[in-house]
Amino acid sequence: ARRTTGAGSDGGVMKIAVEGCCHGELDKIYAAMRHLEQREGIKIDLLICCGDFQAVRNIDDLECMSVPNKYKQLGTFHKYYSGETTAPYPTLFIGGNHEASNYLWELYYGGVVCANL
Repeated sequence: ARRTTGAGSDGGVMKIAVEGCCHGELDKIYAAMRHLEQREGIKIDLLICCGDFQAVRNIDDLECMSVPNKYKQLGTFHKYYSGETTAPYPTLFIGGNHEASNYLWELYYGGVVCANL
């Protein structure tokens, strides 16, 4: 977690986790964050994912990804998009070059992709 100025969830310093390429594996990232919180005795306030987030909602979105077929995987984002699961942390992402471009094109200037994201 990186420390910045601003009020965090505990009224103190805001703690921000920064992740590289997500590749649609939100469940694994959130599990690692919970583990870090328990180990360090902290509360992470925000997650920022930088590049290759892969907000893939369904199988059709895989057809719009610019990656070799062997790398086209549904990942876990679809569970958050459908409402089956809610992101446990406010999450921001910056798309990379391996995205489901059809969905992100709908959010040309950014926006909410699902609850808490």
